[in-house]
Amino acid sequence: MRHPLVAGEEPSPLSRAVVAADSGNGVSAALDFDRFVFVNTDLTVQLHRLPEGEWVALDARTTVEAHGVGLAESVIHDRRGPLGRGLQSLFVARR
Repeated sequence: MRHPLVAGEEPSPLSRAVVAADSGNGVSAALDFDRFVFVNTDLTVQLHRLPEGEWVALDARTTVEAHGVGLAESVIHDRRGPLGRGLQSLFVARR
């Protein structure tokens, strides 16, 4: 995170993980950003443990169908390893 979620407050490990999960469709874009728009219509985050520390990583992939629907799937990691998943339903269209 380049900026805090709330001005003047240090982001918690949980807020860092959720912000990262919301980036899955951008990290794993399957189509050219200059030619297509990707709108995540929802975000679901499931964690099997609380995140620790400042470091958050994603292993993300996007699947897009010809009819304009897609899904971005992310495995969320901290320094201890995987801690959960993020799923984003996508609306995809040509610009």
